[in-house]
Amino acid sequence: MSDGENAIIVVGGGWAGLACAVQLTARGHAVTLLESARQLGGRARRVAFDDQGVDNGQHVMLGAYHQTLALLKQLNIPLEKTLQREMLDLYLLRAHDHHFQFRMPHLFSPLNLLFGLLGSKGFSIRDRWSAFLLGLRLFGNAISTEEDISVAQLLSRYNQTDNVIRALWEPICLASLNTPIEEASSDVFIRVLHDSFCRSHRDADMIIPRVDLGRLLPDPAFDYIEQHGGFVHLSQRVTELLIEKRHVRGIKCDDNRYDAAQVVLAIPPHACQPLLKPHSALHDIAYNMSGYDYHPICTIYLQYPPSVQTDRPIQGLLGTTSQWIVDRRVTGQPGLIAAVISGPGPHMQLENDELGALVQDELQQLFPHWPAANAVQVIREKRATFNCRVGIETLRPTNRTPVQGLWLAGDYTNTGYPATIESAVISGQRAADKIHQEVTKA
Repeated sequence: MSDGENAIIVVGGGWAGLACAVQLTARGHAVTLLESARQLGGRARRVAFDDQGVDNGQHVMLGAYHQTLALLKQLNIPLEKTLQREMLDLYLLRAHDHHFQFRMPHLFSPLNLLFGLLGSKGFSIRDRWSAFLLGLRLFGNAISTEEDISVAQLLSRYNQTDNVIRALWEPICLASLNTPIEEASSDVFIRVLHDSFCRSHRDADMIIPRVDLGRLLPDPAFDYIEQHGGFVHLSQRVTELLIEKRHVRGIKCDDNRYDAAQVVLAIPPHACQPLLKPHSALHDIAYNMSGYDYHPICTIYLQYPPSVQTDRPIQGLLGTTSQWIVDRRVTGQPGLIAAVISGPGPHMQLENDELGALVQDELQQLFPHWPAANAVQVIREKRATFNCRVGIETLRPTNRTPVQGLWLAGDYTNTGYPATIESAVISGQRAADKIHQEVTKA
């Protein structure tokens, strides 16, 4: 490891930490990344299912993920081979063959929303008109943001119909914020809608990885960091921050000391708190972090015979435990279906075998021609995202801390977005930019 006077340590090998380390090594800085787990990726990583690799959660990106796409290009990842990009097509199936469909055509806003609603299925004229009026307000930045209210209150205030709420706004909110509309922050929701629907006409596109998440970023990022003079160490849990006179001096991993002039904590709030609490200058940040709570995401992988497939790569479900199913044929895994359950609910009280059986039974009712699954695996990320509730923006910290040389990075920082891959990448790159400015001017 390089001398402590110039060394930079990034703690955490999730997407924020990787984005930060890649950006710093690209600019010639000496970087060491420490990850407590035995693999990189954090909450967006590869796991094993039978003899194949799958993801710990089914992550779908949007065309609005500009920083994430730029990072992948920086790593020379061939996007046309690793990502499948499709026009936004929300298809939600309910029992008895009733369904809703909303497609976002490649037109400039607000025409994309207008023609998307005109061509939608399952919605009445009143449903479409109420949604379009809200879309016009989004496009014109004419939605009141004087106070943060719940998404449910926002939708009621702007007279959204029950059908539009249930089959359009609620699925989008749960998929993007992982928080039920009754508690979700309207400030964050408005920003997500605006940046997805009201900027470039391609920002609303769905982007589905064609490879597992490990191959998409963590593996290439590892190679890039080490090829550019950095170091990546796994199974290294940081146990203490070394701070003197409001200047960071390094970290400790158990009994090992690593000196550094810059330290980035790219780990979640609940992991940051024990490191911050012993230092009086960081008490306020640690206290705000105690205000975070978390929501789970469950992914149930069901392996059917290779002939089983859906009409589209992603399909929404209404009135069932799981809200989305993804046909993993897109990743070269025919017959593998991923059922996703976002947010909290009674399903968290079920054992894995009970939950797997429940989801399989519900899919059997919706797709009676499907045979029984050959194998089922339930993956629970109990702290998948922070609860993006009303008022959460007041708790979110900046990258900079009151301690010179100590930085924060992660999707929970004040990016303005919910806990997404894009938010993590933005935060990591912002931290890297600030460190570069700090080091070069010294």
